[in-house]
Amino acid sequence: MDHSSLQPSSPYSSSDCNSVLPCFEPVSKGTELEHLKERVVEGEEKNVLVLKALESLSSIKDCLSRVAEGLEGEEDVTYVKELSEEPESESNELMEVLKVVSRYAREVETRIEKHKELRKKEKRELESSLISLTEENRDVSNLLRIALLEKEALEKRVKGNEHNKRMPLLQFAEFGLHKVGFGFMMGTGTVDQPIETKSDSSESEHVVSLEIHVIEDSSVTFECKASTVERIMKNLRLEITHLRRSLEEARSDTERLQCLTEKQGKEIAENKEYIKDLEDRERVLAHNVEEFMMEIREAEEEVARWKEACELEVVAGKNEIQERDKLVDALKLELQKTKGALEISRGKLRLKEEVAATAIAAQEAAERSLKLADTRAVELRERMEELTKQLEEADKRERTTHKQRRRRRLCWPWQLFNLASPPEMNALLY
Repeated sequence: MDHSSLQPSSPYSSSDCNSVLPCFEPVSKGTELEHLKERVVEGEEKNVLVLKALESLSSIKDCLSRVAEGLEGEEDVTYVKELSEEPESESNELMEVLKVVSRYAREVETRIEKHKELRKKEKRELESSLISLTEENRDVSNLLRIALLEKEALEKRVKGNEHNKRMPLLQFAEFGLHKVGFGFMMGTGTVDQPIETKSDSSESEHVVSLEIHVIEDSSVTFECKASTVERIMKNLRLEITHLRRSLEEARSDTERLQCLTEKQGKEIAENKEYIKDLEDRERVLAHNVEEFMMEIREAEEEVARWKEACELEVVAGKNEIQERDKLVDALKLELQKTKGALEISRGKLRLKEEVAATAIAAQEAAERSLKLADTRAVELRERMEELTKQLEEADKRERTTHKQRRRRRLCWPWQLFNLASPPEMNALLY
């Protein structure tokens, strides 16, 4: 009976089951150790690179701190505090140092911009002060020139008046000196002057006093005019410097506004480009979303079809399972019957094996007896050969003696044994 026909035919083969099960490949210890060594070496190389990066970043931090101190003229306290903090690991330290360096770079950039603006303001103030000083020098030189011209004009006027009034003045002075006891300026002729000159001297004194008053009044008016002009010029210079400063501030404001407008224009252009890119991305994403929605709908339809097919398969599988259960029950009955037949056949086989064992034992005993008979026959044959040799020797002796004595009769038929062959002797023996 063929037992393979009794096995139920399943819809899933063993090859499919083997393909479904995951294949776990064992990894040897040698490969794991090599992989770990490689990872350790890579980790050491990364640590070396991180240390080098930390050293370079620390040097960059020092340079930036020195630049900041040079710009501001005072030590940065935050840098010292950040250096005093100890990070937990090298990666955290690297990240902290990178953050600090980036922040210091931004601070140094802002400080440099402030320093540039201060330098520009100082330069503009120096230029404005230089221009104001040059203009003030020009105004002072003009005023000095005007004063010199007025002085020359006054000197000319005074010289012209002195030419007409020199004599009465000299006479008045000579008269006064004569009173004191000196005589000069006019020589000896002055002593011989009459007393009539007293009236002239009084007139000359009056004229001189008038001229002196006129000169003093003109000098006072000149000084008043010069002071007023100087005051006006100072006020004008102050107004000019104030206007220049306001102009420079307005220029700086306009430049700053221009820079801001340029930056804002660049930012606006960049934002426009970014908006365009975002719009393009939005279009692409909308198109992709539509495609994904179509694919999702198709997938949902396919899932519904597969669901229906699976439900049908489940129903068919249940029916198949019921049929298989019935078949299994029938096969179980057949298996019980076959088990009884197998037990009977096993008993028969045991009997046959016992009979065969007894036959084999008898055959072995027969073979042993045959071997013993063969060995005995061989021994007898050897004995017979020895006896034949002895008989031949005895026959030879007898012949020699027969020739000498001539015996009349033989005691044993030796000739028969000499003429007979070994197989005939064996037949006779057995």
